[in-house]
Amino acid sequence: MAEYYEYGLIGLFVVCFMASTLYPLGSEAFVVGFMAMGFEPLAVWAVASLGNTLGSLSTYYLAYFGGYKMIMRFFPKVWDKISTLAPKIQKYGFVYAFFVFLPFVGDVFALALGLVRYRQILCVLGIALGKMARYALLVVPFVL
Repeated sequence: MAEYYEYGLIGLFVVCFMASTLYPLGSEAFVVGFMAMGFEPLAVWAVASLGNTLGSLSTYYLAYFGGYKMIMRFFPKVWDKISTLAPKIQKYGFVYAFFVFLPFVGDVFALALGLVRYRQILCVLGIALGKMARYALLVVPFVL
């Protein structure tokens, strides 16, 4: 297994990245599977957190740079949700960034954060902390 260790982590990174974009995929099953196969817990946690964070940031920047026209062209059904979230995000943006890891609504949060151009550093920190906490909850039981 040692010779395939790095390839497995690269695969985990790709799966976690894809799972946090607008493509629905359950990265949690892969993280638990990697832990069950005996991969290093810290490596699994770090790779999954980084991949998932970068995937969510790609959604954030899609709206950040694409703006209203991009949202209306590619995500017209989400516009109503985003328009109701916008005033709340101006006030509680960091909390919304933290909860980007939630299924179904997380992508909407990331798009809304980008559309209202919420501060990038706070968005990166909030998303990263939320993703790290989520994967820590999955990895810690295998360490104890």
